[in-house]
Amino acid sequence: MLGAVSPDSFDTLHSYSNTFQMPFVTPWFPEKVLTPSSGFLDFAISMRPDYYQAIIDTVRYYGWDRIIYMYDSHDGK
Repeated sequence: MLGAVSPDSFDTLHSYSNTFQMPFVTPWFPEKVLTPSSGFLDFAISMRPDYYQAIIDTVRYYGWDRIIYMYDSHDGK
């Protein structure tokens, strides 16, 4: 399975993915993801691009010598 899902349907699709051992690729994960109760591997993966290089390139392009970078994530710890 591949695609973006709403927070309400994520747990259901995540469960299907683990039950049928079928990869589930999505650009978004909720803050807390339950581990599979079956003991099998988790077949869901979040594919999100790294923004670090774009931030560095922007700072270099504009020649900024000071920046304040604020970051918030739904990934948890």
